Amino acid sequence: MPDNVVTNILGRLPLRDAVRTSILSRNWRFKWTMLSQIVIAASFFGYLSQTSYRNNRVRVIDRILLHVRGAITKFFLSIDEVIDDEDINHWILFLSRKGIKDLTIKNWYVTPLKLHTHLFSCLELKHLTLSNCYFNPPPTFHGFPNLLSLNLSVVFEENTELGPFFTRCPLLESLTINDCRKVGKVKLIEIAKLENLKMLSLILHDPDFEMIKSSGTILGSLAKLQELYLDFKDCHVRLK
Repeated sequence: MPDNVVTNILGRLPLRDAVRTSILSRNWRFKWTMLSQIVIAASFFGYLSQTSYRNNRVRVIDRILLHVRGAITKFFLSIDEVIDDEDINHWILFLSRKGIKDLTIKNWYVTPLKLHTHLFSCLELKHLTLSNCYFNPPPTFHGFPNLLSLNLSVVFEENTELGPFFTRCPLLESLTINDCRKVGKVKLIEIAKLENLKMLSLILHDPDFEMIKSSGTILGSLAKLQELYLDFKDCHVRLK
């Protein structure tokens, strides 16, 4: 079979099954290393915990990434247990050098992940999804010039400045934000500068009255907007 057909088949299998095709025959031994999309679900860690690799789960993922021959265009990671932040940051640094275009990190464990600035060197990103991570672009961040969709359910740090971040993502078409810790870093006036925005979903906790009152006027300036979802939680409005 042509390589593109093989990778299409392997890409539809769970990662553990794709890697296990290496035992089918000598010809199939390294076929899985042609994968360009790596999906590591929480169930993969559960599977490893039942094998002899239960104490070396991070090393298994290290070896999988190192064996992939070409670009890794998509990386999906979902974890529901403690994984050292530095291990995840090591993977992100590796992916930044492998042409990553679609990155998803979902952390179901109670403690947010602290991601290194390596994340902001993934300049080929088109799609970025982060869940339960600290988010704070460094001052040296020059932008994601190719980013089309951004989904953040994160903890914004106190010194986070989202305005400059948005202006450095000029192609952004889809934006979803859940301000998990009520830090109040999301400002509609800054989002309104995203000229190419087509889909906007905001879950904001305890917004001020002026934001709510002005939301229609401000967001009405987004000429290309097609879908809008606003959820103002824990909102306390005082009527005079």
